[in-house]
Amino acid sequence: MSLVEVAWGANEIEAEIAAGALRASGLHPRVAPDPRSAHLAYAGALTRGPAIVLVPESEADAARAIVRAPRRRRR
Repeated sequence: MSLVEVAWGANEIEAEIAAGALRASGLHPRVAPDPRSAHLAYAGALTRGPAIVLVPESEADAARAIVRAPRRRRR
């Protein structure tokens, strides 16, 4: 099973928020440190730096539609 990147977060918390939306829709995301960035991490701690959200290739289109869905403005 090949994983593809569908979202990016400035940190692990932002990436986990996107991953949570995908999980709520029945998808199977995984959060990982962004390999293109230098970051600091240590055992049992949040990654200090950008993170990416990965999903199985078969779920990529659905995942992109969810994380890029337009946001409604509050009135």
